[in-house]
Amino acid sequence: MASSGSQGKTQENSGSAFSCDVPKSVRDSCYEYRGVVMPNFMSLRCMKALENFEVRPDDTFIITYPKSGTTWLQQITLLVNFDGDASQMEGKHITQLSPFLDEVDLFTSLDIDEAPLVADQAKELPSPRILKSHCLTNWLPAEIRTDDPKVKVIYVVRNPKDTAASYYNFCQFIGPLPSYESWDVFFEEFLAGRAPQGSWFENVLPWWRRRNHPNVLFLKYEDMKKDLGAAVKQIAQFMGKSFSDDVIDRIVEASTFSAMKKSKSANPDSVIASVKNVTKKEETKKSEMKKSEGSFMRKGAIGDWKNYFSAEQNRRFDELYAKEMAGSGLELQFE
Repeated sequence: MASSGSQGKTQENSGSAFSCDVPKSVRDSCYEYRGVVMPNFMSLRCMKALENFEVRPDDTFIITYPKSGTTWLQQITLLVNFDGDASQMEGKHITQLSPFLDEVDLFTSLDIDEAPLVADQAKELPSPRILKSHCLTNWLPAEIRTDDPKVKVIYVVRNPKDTAASYYNFCQFIGPLPSYESWDVFFEEFLAGRAPQGSWFENVLPWWRRRNHPNVLFLKYEDMKKDLGAAVKQIAQFMGKSFSDDVIDRIVEASTFSAMKKSKSANPDSVIASVKNVTKKEETKKSEMKKSEGSFMRKGAIGDWKNYFSAEQNRRFDELYAKEMAGSGLELQFE
C-alpha cells in the first residue's frame, strides 16, 4: 500500500517532496519520510534518534498505530510497573513517565527545530522504562525492528474503522496535526495509507506475525474493552508480575475510560492545556496546540465508525481490508 507525504516547512525538513498530491493542511503541517506522511513535530531528527535509540534489557516498548488505545495501555503498564500503587504517579503525567519517542518536546518549546527530543529525555529515565512509539517496525531501534526482538514489546490493535473515526477527530482537535476539510477527505487519505504515520496495515501486520515471540504481547483493543481484568492479568504476567485479585482490581478501576478521563495524571488534556516555557515569539502559537474544546479522550467506544462511514465508503474499505488481510488470520471486532 503506497503512502505519501508533504513538504514540511521546518528547516530540517525543507525540500521534502510529495510523492503524490495531499491536502493543503497536510502540506502545511507534515513532511514525507521514506514514503510516509509524518507530522513536522515528529521530525527527521526524531526519526534518526529513534532508529539509534539505546535500548536497555529491561525496557518495555508500547507500539501501536495512532488512536488504538495507546494511552490506555500506558496507564495499565505503568500501574503494573508500580505494583498497582497509583500514588507513585501523583504529580506526574503518563507522558513523562512513559515518553513518546517519536516527537520533539513541544511543551518545552514550540520551535520544532529547537525543541528537545523526547528520545533524549528518555535516556535520563531510571530503569525499568516504559517507552512508546507509533512508528513502523523498520524505523525502530535495532533491538526490536527484526523478527527477533530483544526486549519486551506490547502491541495493541484496534479495528481500523474505529481507529479512522477516532484519528479524524484527533486531527481536528490537536493543533500540530493536519486539519481535514471533512471526514470524506480524511477517509480518502486513510484509505490510501496517507494518514499521518502511514498505513494501518503496514503498522499492524508485522507485529501480528510476531505474536508468538516470547518478547511480544499482541493485544486487541476490543478484547480489552470486553474484559479489562483479563487484559491486566495478561499484561502483568508478561511484565513478570504476579498480583492478588485486589491489586488487579485496583489497576482495573484506575484504568477505566471514566477514571482516566477524570485523572490529571492520565488524561493528556491537562498537559495540552499547560504549555509552558515558550519564548515571546512562540507565545502566539500556544493556541495552536489545541484547535477545539473537545477532549483527547473522546469516546473509546466500539462501533463509532458507523457514525462516519457511508455505505459506499464501508464497501470500499471492506474490499481493501479483505485484500490486505488475506491469509493473515487476524480477526477483529467491528461492533
